[in-house]
Order: sequence, then structure tokens, then C-alpha cells
Amino acid sequence: MTDEELEQEIQNLSEAIDKLSKSEDPLTKQEKRRKRLLLLKKETLQRMKQAREKKDQNQELKCNMDYGLIEEFGEKHPLLLHLARIKLRGHIF
Repeated sequence: MTDEELEQEIQNLSEAIDKLSKSEDPLTKQEKRRKRLLLLKKETLQRMKQAREKKDQNQELKCNMDYGLIEEFGEKHPLLLHLARIKLRGHIF
């Protein structure tokens, strides 16, 4: 992912989070889960950006793995994502 793509994805996630936050109605359970997932993606991408700025390749690799897990399991299998976070606590997230 290039720096421009990274910035664009962070911007897209921010807009999606704002859209969910500005809803007048209370969020449903699915919307709350979606918002948490979007926040997690955004935080991971921001950590990736910081790692690139510091030229910390290890941290950037960890962030890439985190983002891959979130993308792969986040919406489809939230329980698997949670279990992966517990199992790999010191290594990811």
C-alpha cells in the first residue's frame, strides 16, 4: 500500500465513522459492531503510517498483518478475530 493509498483509506474510514456517528437514531447492534471495526481499521492504519514515518519495518509489518486479519475475519467472523487477538496478544493489536 502506497502512502497515497494509505492516506485515502484513512480518509474513507474517517468519513464512514463520521457518517455512523451522526445518525440521529441509536445505533443497532450491527452498526455498533461495524463502527468498532472501522475504528480498529483506522487505528491500525494510523499505526502503520507512524511506523513508516519512523522507518520501523518491524512495526509496519505487524500493522500489515493486523490489518490483513481485520480485513479477512473482522466482518465475516468477529469471534475468530477476537480469538486471534487473545492468542496473539503480545504480537498483534
